[in-house]
Amino acid sequence: MVDRYGFVGLGNMGKPMAMNLARAGKKPIVYDLNPDALAGLEAAGASVATSLDDLGRNCDVVEIVVMSDRQVDGVIVGTEERSGLLASMSPGSLIVIHSTVQPETCQRVGAAAKEMGVGVVDAAVSGAEERSLDGTLTLLVGGENNDVERCKPIFDVVGEEVFHMGKLGMGQAAKLCNNLMSLVNVQVVEEALTLARAAGIDEQQMIEIAKVSTGDSWAVRNIGPMRELISRATHGGLSTARMGGKDLVLAYKFAQSLGIPVDFTKYALDRARPEK
Repeated sequence: MVDRYGFVGLGNMGKPMAMNLARAGKKPIVYDLNPDALAGLEAAGASVATSLDDLGRNCDVVEIVVMSDRQVDGVIVGTEERSGLLASMSPGSLIVIHSTVQPETCQRVGAAAKEMGVGVVDAAVSGAEERSLDGTLTLLVGGENNDVERCKPIFDVVGEEVFHMGKLGMGQAAKLCNNLMSLVNVQVVEEALTLARAAGIDEQQMIEIAKVSTGDSWAVRNIGPMRELISRATHGGLSTARMGGKDLVLAYKFAQSLGIPVDFTKYALDRARPEK
């Protein structure tokens, strides 16, 4: 039997992923609280669910790309106001968490899902919006082997590289480590470019120098797209430091849970927090 796919969360990362599934003939059923996010999906071959209950009843595998641990909890387990996917998904179904959240969150909702006979895989994505559009994301995956193998048809559509990191939550652990490297590096690049401008060095020339020198990095090569992303953000008044604040918090809390000192992370996080 061919699985029926669902998708929750149609933002900058989720919508291109859902669109690629639709274009690949997977006929996903999609859901988002923002009706504007649904634009274009039906024309591409998707159908729209009226609620999480509707989605859960009609899907065997549901992918989730929402913003926070709280939202992952709400979508899967539910809130006081509305039920989550577990209220309507059948035993033998599978939930795939693409959101960047704490490993513990995946393990906790995984335990709740297991009681209902529903599997959970965490498949954190890396590559930003451009690679989401291209279907070339890197997926960092945690979960049981059979569940991960079941996800292969969708991973093949949305991703280019897939790393199975081990048990549930380990994909998120790898994602937090990766994000920590990139976000702190972005802050350093911005400071270096500020210094270059102050010294009278053309910024673009400095970037070109770094690309062929020891200062080269993903952050150097993508500082322009990162700034563009920030300029389009709805939060207002963001810097590159504050843009990554949420993921730095996740990485810092994860390190604390393991008793690992991360001094540079603490400094970067302090810079990312709004001034009092």
